[in-house]
This record gives sequence, C-alpha cells and structure tokens, in this order.
Amino acid sequence: MIQVSSVTGQTTPVMSSSNPAPNVLTQIPLDEDARPGYSDAELRDYFECIKLPQKYLNSIVLKDRTQAGTKEHGLPLLRALTRHHTCNVPFDNLVLHYSTHKIVTLDLAELYTKIVRRRLGGRCMENNSFFGTVLRSLGYEVRNCGGRVARAMSPYPDVRRNQSMTYDGWNHMLNLVRLDDEWYVVDVGMGSMGPNLPFPLRDGFETTSVPPRLIRLQLRSIPESYATKSANGTGSPKMWCFDICYNPVDDATKEWLPVYCFTETEFLPQDYEVMSWFTSTNPRSFFTRYVTCTKMLMDEDKEMIVGNVTLFKDTVRKTIGTNRMVIKECKTEDERLQALAEIFNVHLTDEEKRGIPHDRILA
Repeated sequence: MIQVSSVTGQTTPVMSSSNPAPNVLTQIPLDEDARPGYSDAELRDYFECIKLPQKYLNSIVLKDRTQAGTKEHGLPLLRALTRHHTCNVPFDNLVLHYSTHKIVTLDLAELYTKIVRRRLGGRCMENNSFFGTVLRSLGYEVRNCGGRVARAMSPYPDVRRNQSMTYDGWNHMLNLVRLDDEWYVVDVGMGSMGPNLPFPLRDGFETTSVPPRLIRLQLRSIPESYATKSANGTGSPKMWCFDICYNPVDDATKEWLPVYCFTETEFLPQDYEVMSWFTSTNPRSFFTRYVTCTKMLMDEDKEMIVGNVTLFKDTVRKTIGTNRMVIKECKTEDERLQALAEIFNVHLTDEEKRGIPHDRILA
C-alpha cells in the first residue's frame, strides 16, 4: 500500500454552499514519518517498468539506504534510474487531450498508478514529482526546485525568433539530489531538450549529454531584469542557467541556447499546483494546444542515451545524434493512436480516446 498522507490530496475548489470549504490542503506533512514514499514492493514494480538491469538491482543502495547519499554507490544507481526512466516513461501531455476531465494530478498515489500500473507518462511536474519520491524512498536527499523555460525552446517559430533570450514564468520542475558534499541536478521531465543525466550543481560545468550535444551550467544573470546595471547598483540577481549546444563540432555554427533557469529555493507541492494549473489550462500554453509525446532512446551496450523519438501534433520523428528523420506521418486520428501504442507503448482506454476535443482530432 502506498504510504501517502491524506494531506497530499488535491485541493477541492469551493463552488457553492453544497460544496463545503476544504479542511485539508496540499502540503508536505509536518510529521516526517507521515511523508509520502513508495514501498519496497512498489519500487520493485517500478524497476520492472523502467527495465532496470539486474546489476543495478544488486546495488548496495537497495540494501543500505545510507549509501544513497554517496557518490561511490548512490551516483551510479542515480544515473541508471535517470537513464532508464527517460527511455521508458514518456514525457507527454496526453491527459490534456485524451481524457474527459483534462485535469493533471500531482497526487503521488495517482501518479504511481498512472506511471507504473498503466505505463503512461506526464509533463515535468508529474515525472519529477514521482521520480523525486522514488529517490526519497531509496534514501536519497532530494530538494524540489522550480525553473523558467527559455523561449528559445518554444514550439512557436515567431517566439523563438523574436524572444529567444527571454524566459517564461515559473513553469518547470526539477530536482536537486545531494551526494556527499555536492548537489546534483536531476531532471527527468524536460523530454528531448533535457539533460537526461544527473550533473553537479557547479558553475561552469560542461559535458556531453546526448552525443554530440553539449550541455553546460552557469551561474549568471538573465538579460530580462529590472535590476539596475549602473556602477552603483546591485546588479541583476544570478540564477542557475542550463544551456544546450546541438552542434559543437562545427565552430562556425556552434551556438549555445538557453533551455531553462532555476534557483536552489525549495518549491512546495502547493507551488506546483499553481504552476501546473496555469500550464494545463492557459490557451497560450502549447500543452493545451498540441499533442506531444517523447521517449529517449538508449544504446544498452554503451549504457548511454543516443537520441529520442517524438510525436508532435501529427508527425513522429526519430533523432539519433544529429540525424533527424520522419518515421511516421499520422493522417488520421486512428493512425496517431496507433503510433502512440506501437512506438511509445501508450495504450489509452476507449473513454480516453473519445475525450479528445474536436479541434484537435486529425482528419
């Protein structure tokens, strides 16, 4: 049985006198023993869901929780969990299209059922809320944080072209995990644009993520700030900025693009409720407009992620390194549902299939 306190349940809005005011609001339980976690049996089912290899099932961390906080034992398992999660749990917004209610849940018991039992995925707040709870259940020290996605990542061409150096509001969730004396960035909720590997919270850190792609982390001010830049001013506040370089081989075209910025401030479940509500209901959010689903692709022999397969609207593209190709064009709704099932292993119920709004059904 999942160990989730009732205080983590969803807030019910007051609509009328027949709908009484809630007496339980979303929060972290103040009693540490009541804080949510997954049982050993539930973790084993999750490991099966993400196809975690046997050698990681033999990790000392699974026998001794105190080893989770060490780089020697905790980091190899953390890398494997991150890699296998992103390759087997989709980054998707399907609940906003293929459902009758169009409501995103962040309840940890419901997320477990959705991800492990039904083999479905979710957006950043669903994936990273679930994954952070998995890590805590294994003994890792995890801090939930929030970020702003850069508009250089926008699906809207005019926005990318004209506002690439600006950022959205708080609309992204990521986790920080402490190993020995250093925090690591762990993000399984950014799809193909994410790091897809744990990396240290270290100014100037740079590494290869999905070859040949480079990622880097810098502590810097973002251009968009009211803070004075005069000599007597305090200057713009600095934030952790995660950037990506898609083609580092060719110096002539080498370009760093901002992906998101974030702070070390701890975000609470009630913060994510607000963030999730906006991104799942506002008509300017691309999540409410377009169907998308992504899984990362792994070279199992080399134990590394090498690309991704992504459905966006009516097209499925596969990217390996710098080679990007269309593998399926969905001309009808049945073809898109078939692609979700065959390529992403996403199987929707008949009720969910009927839930898609008419303006998003393919001809």
